[in-house]
Amino acid sequence: MRPLKIVVAWWRAWLLLAAVEACGAAGTMDPAQALARLFNEAEAQRSNGLYVHEHGIPVRESLFGTRDRLIPMYSVTKVFTGIAIGLAVDQGLIPSIEEPIATYYPEVAADPLKSRITVRHLLQHTSGILTTQGSGDIYPQKDFVRFALESEMVSTPGEVFRYNNRAINLASGIVRKVTGQSMEEYLVKHVFGPLGIKDYKFRHDKAGHTWAMDGLQLKVSDLVKVGTMLADKGRWRGQGILSERWLAVASQASLLTVDSGLPYGLAMFCLDLDGRVAVPKSTVELLEKGGLDPALVAKVRPFGDREFKRARELGEALKAVMSTGELEQVSAAAGRAMVPVFVNLDDRKLLAHDGEIGEILIAFPGYGISIARTIDDSRGRGKPHGLREVYTLAYGLLPPLKAPARP
Repeated sequence: MRPLKIVVAWWRAWLLLAAVEACGAAGTMDPAQALARLFNEAEAQRSNGLYVHEHGIPVRESLFGTRDRLIPMYSVTKVFTGIAIGLAVDQGLIPSIEEPIATYYPEVAADPLKSRITVRHLLQHTSGILTTQGSGDIYPQKDFVRFALESEMVSTPGEVFRYNNRAINLASGIVRKVTGQSMEEYLVKHVFGPLGIKDYKFRHDKAGHTWAMDGLQLKVSDLVKVGTMLADKGRWRGQGILSERWLAVASQASLLTVDSGLPYGLAMFCLDLDGRVAVPKSTVELLEKGGLDPALVAKVRPFGDREFKRARELGEALKAVMSTGELEQVSAAAGRAMVPVFVNLDDRKLLAHDGEIGEILIAFPGYGISIARTIDDSRGRGKPHGLREVYTLAYGLLPPLKAPARP
């Protein structure tokens, strides 16, 4: 990892860990108070818009004296890349998130490392493909997909988390190959159309690939609709957009990151700040039936139905008995079976992604709550973005966590 990349990684880790530490205070806050503070903070940070919805019904909305217009989403675009892959998996166009990218890019089949990269690795930022800070080296390229394919490998796929704007563009190329459409066309047909999103802009490279790492522009009123769809477990006004099965897997932090300040699933952050988690015995059985090495099954089995107060504690316990390579084998077996390794018992999971200037999309699937905030470059670049406060106050919107019933 290059020095500057280390700085960026630690900045994100600090942000999310700070939210974890502040969550105790938010958990004692009245939801109405948290809502008021959320909007006050957004206004103080010169946001263009903040919408909070519950099951698609507005709780509170404000444009802070601006108008509802297209705003660059920056890295929030990655959520849409993950949705596109999820749709292709749901439709059987991609057999599994464990499908090697060599299936779609046969030119890498002879490479001992690149041939091991799977679709999951692209979305989890664990591909091992070289990346640099930001996207400055990507923008000048004529073909973003070719640029990623020709980049060198710096780690074994599945064993190192490194936020990667370069590698995720391969996902856009895969969507184009399996659907015969650009990722933009595919999303417009299957997501934007059903959600009634008519005003948007995507960016494309000169080879016709939709940018996967950023490039999307949306209105805050439409961004919150996508949050609502995620918060309502893949449904929009009764219509299924994404399967619950996909979201259950996509919204779980990878085993590499579950104990860190960067809990990342498939193209989105997956926080579980104050809820219990457990590995179901049924999952252990599925991993065993799916061909997981018996020695690893033996290491996972003691976790069956064992409760942990937080996902982070589970991650620490898993890493105490398994190597990074073994965790990757468990993740691959779960991916083939399309089951999450652990479940959230208190429904306190927060799904989110933020962008460079402070744009943010948040969804609470356990409560149907969605939050969308936009800030444009003139208001946000180089200024405090208040993301720590947004994460903390978002948890304050939830009712206090009840103690589990005693047997």
